[in-house]
Amino acid sequence: MKLLLSSVLAAPASLMKPASSVKTVKLEILHRHRSLPHLERKFYHFMMGMICFSLYAFLVEKTTALLLLALIGGPLVVLDILRLKNPEMNDVALRIFGKFMRREELKSVSGNSFFVMGLLVIVAFFPKPVVLLSVLYLAIGDPVAAVVGSFYGRHKIIGKKSWEGAGANFLCSSLASWAMGFSYFGFSAEKALILGLLGGTVSVLAELLPTPIDDNFTIPVVSSLLLSVLTLALPLF
Repeated sequence: MKLLLSSVLAAPASLMKPASSVKTVKLEILHRHRSLPHLERKFYHFMMGMICFSLYAFLVEKTTALLLLALIGGPLVVLDILRLKNPEMNDVALRIFGKFMRREELKSVSGNSFFVMGLLVIVAFFPKPVVLLSVLYLAIGDPVAAVVGSFYGRHKIIGKKSWEGAGANFLCSSLASWAMGFSYFGFSAEKALILGLLGGTVSVLAELLPTPIDDNFTIPVVSSLLLSVLTLALPLF
């Protein structure tokens, strides 16, 4: 959220750019290859995820989190939808967020909107431990899988997704889950290890799931569903 606010505050300077700069941004977006990792976008989503994770982990509870998502995220989603109907608004969005955008977002709602909607769903319907882990999988596991898979993926699983990317996702998500279990939830070493293995598996399954919906929505929601089902059979929280 902080990164979004800083971008909005910087908007006046961006709005002074000539119209030709918007065409340049559009061309840059159109020429981005999906086979290569969009590192700026991955870092942006990592920061967004970690900021939201930190706020929910240490500063706010469920009611406040839902209120903040509604008051801050809600208007951003509405503006994202409106820009698709208004060329001038779309040009402003391109000047501010163009370097983070994919080509399909020129004519459809952005990953930011799916991220906000995904957070609203999981915060509203799932317990806090599940939400925190699911946000970590989106912030850490998904970018790691994309970057490692793009550079080193040689053995494909589904579409462009590879065993190498899935392995990197499993390793990082397992470590993150283990660290959460041991340090934040206060689990024993054995219980934290179980959570780590469980979390890595959930993160990989959520990231590999083929779906037409943006993964900024599906990864946290699917992760929350899987964690909830698995922890019914193996109570951890």
